Amino acid sequence: MSKSFNISLIATLVVLAGTPADAGVRYYAASLGQSQWQVTAANPLQCRLEHRIPNYGVAVFSAHANRKENLRFALDVKDAPSKQTVASLASVPPAWQPGLAAQPLGKLPLYPHYPAELNNDRAWDLLSELESGRLPTLTYPDRLGRNKVSVALSTGNFKKGYEDFVSCLGGLLPVDFEDISFSVLTYKKNSADLTEDSQHRLDLVGQYLANDNQYSRIDIDAYSDSYGGRWLNEELSKKRAKAIKDYLVAKGLPADRISTEGYGEKRHVASNETEEGRALNRRVVLHVQR
Repeated sequence: MSKSFNISLIATLVVLAGTPADAGVRYYAASLGQSQWQVTAANPLQCRLEHRIPNYGVAVFSAHANRKENLRFALDVKDAPSKQTVASLASVPPAWQPGLAAQPLGKLPLYPHYPAELNNDRAWDLLSELESGRLPTLTYPDRLGRNKVSVALSTGNFKKGYEDFVSCLGGLLPVDFEDISFSVLTYKKNSADLTEDSQHRLDLVGQYLANDNQYSRIDIDAYSDSYGGRWLNEELSKKRAKAIKDYLVAKGLPADRISTEGYGEKRHVASNETEEGRALNRRVVLHVQR
């Protein structure tokens, strides 16, 4: 019997019977009837796709709002080794294709008390194998190092959950909390209208905070240049700060967590002798605190 057929036979036993084919190896996988893939978080800040493996645990693909790709696969390791070791990852053909060989997907380190984890391209590799109908399978030594544990991701009911997950990924905001926690917004000359870049920035802040309630307060401090009279500039800065607050409240943010202050011509950050300097002084500083 060929090695490739042996591997496919193991996959068949895992998926269809759920019982080990080798007394020295413990196998875990959902049967086709048990297998479910569910999107458990889908919003502009987080996407999460879960697959429950009977008698083992939950495999999770996730990503969060950020400027960079951050797809993550995580699996809490059952009967994990007591010291650092290396697990092997393979793409096993489904039971109905017994003539095909398993394809190695590389190694990954395992650490005690930490999940098995893959990021970005390697996590996408797992999703690609599942989409093609193959079973990504992780194998590692057990706690005592005498036997092995193999755990497979099943393709059953994968397509719908995967499509929903990819759709969610496309709607993630391109910022995280650190990106929006401090913003400097600038205005057009002689106007209460934000510049185009600042309006885009404010839109991102509003969208983010409308989906994240884990902040304690928002401070909005507005400033002006030195043209137009000191009192008028102070009133204009107050008007600008209030306009930002009204925008955020309209997005659903609670008004009692938002404070505003207009400082007028105080605390310039650039010279008022040039148009470029005055443009920098016409600003609103928005600080979000947790």
